[in-house]
Amino acid sequence: MDAKNTFEYNSVNYKEFLKKFRDLGDSEHTLIVYAGPFTTNREAALDELKREIIGEAVIIDLAEIVTPYEEESYTNIGNCISSIDEKAPLVIFKNAEQLNGVYTGFTGSAVKYASPQEKYFLRKVHKIKAPVVLEFKEFDQLDRMVVRKADSVVLFKAPSSLIEKLAWKVQNVHVHGSHFLSPRPH
Repeated sequence: MDAKNTFEYNSVNYKEFLKKFRDLGDSEHTLIVYAGPFTTNREAALDELKREIIGEAVIIDLAEIVTPYEEESYTNIGNCISSIDEKAPLVIFKNAEQLNGVYTGFTGSAVKYASPQEKYFLRKVHKIKAPVVLEFKEFDQLDRMVVRKADSVVLFKAPSSLIEKLAWKVQNVHVHGSHFLSPRPH
């Protein structure tokens, strides 16, 4: 992920990104990807974007739209995007990793490509005349196509100081169960 459009949260490039976001005109499309395990910072950054807009952000959970069945997902994605108000100031798609489908190690290819649902979604999302945020919970759920299509990719890396690490680990403890994300091979 060394693309020119990729930078870390609270970096100099992130501050420049915020300035550009503030200068966006009404009905101007931009695709922003938020990715990384540091949920606290990711949520703070989303709140920061929401404060910069006039009006209410549209929040959509892709876990409720994308299914394992391509045709059903296409219909759901099409209906979802066409139902978004033209005057929406910001659209946030949570759980963007749902677009990836499930990847296993039982394949001959070491390189994974975008799923059909993901390709369809990225074609359709450009019709939204507002800034769009795709939120990924983990880095390994991003693929090259999303990074290439995005105007900005903001990374939310795990904390580095001892106190932050301790607080972060306590916050992310799962007692009864866990999330079983299937990482993309690099």
